[in-house]
Amino acid sequence: MALKNIKWPDSSGRGDFDPSSSTSANRPAGKTKWRTIVGLLLMYAAVGLNWKWIWGILCLYWVIPGIAMGVTYFIEPIERKENPVLFWIISITWVAFSVVMFFPD
Repeated sequence: MALKNIKWPDSSGRGDFDPSSSTSANRPAGKTKWRTIVGLLLMYAAVGLNWKWIWGILCLYWVIPGIAMGVTYFIEPIERKENPVLFWIISITWVAFSVVMFFPD
């Protein structure tokens, strides 16, 4: 299945996001994604400096909004309403991974 055929959940209230669409409603022009840029820079620093604790922070940052919104992402979006067992297994895995990264020894 091609990625363009996947219906990704949209929590903004504007409806479904269509990555192939170029309308301004789906793609705000000129909006810089600072959190994403900072996250990428932190990932580069974590790899370069062998900081395991950064991965713990990133995992918590991924899991907390996922639990609040009811959607987590691992290979594909997993919604709590449709797959509750898988959703909680993935969420608990992210939390466990985060704890392991904070206390690697």
